[in-house]
Amino acid sequence: MGEEYEVFIKSSVRGYHAYFVDAPVTIGEVLACEREDNNAHDKYATAVKNEAQLLVGHVPRELSKIFSRFFLADYGDVEAECIGVRYNRGEGKGLEIPVDYRLTGNSNYLEKLVTSLKKREPTCHLDISNIRKCQI
Repeated sequence: MGEEYEVFIKSSVRGYHAYFVDAPVTIGEVLACEREDNNAHDKYATAVKNEAQLLVGHVPRELSKIFSRFFLADYGDVEAECIGVRYNRGEGKGLEIPVDYRLTGNSNYLEKLVTSLKKREPTCHLDISNIRKCQI
């Protein structure tokens, strides 16, 4: 297997208002991300779960389609680290948790992913790091 690379995307986990009573999240906690094939509202849904494997919300739609393809093609892994306290922007999105999504995998695919995301960046307001070799 080749060297692994990583990229970070500052964003949020959406829908926390539906789960925070049963699925608490703490700052610094690393959350698991996985495709949610049976989601009736978003065929590209990516579920986000806490360390107890309880659902805490979902990846925002502007990222879910890209993450879904990343999982389906088995290009690498996605996790999210909670970087702040929950908030509500008042835009009808409910409670959100600020996170750093960490994508690890092949550098060629990560380059394509970042290029695709940067085309959307003016409307999505994403903060995307440079791609770098994974830190061990």
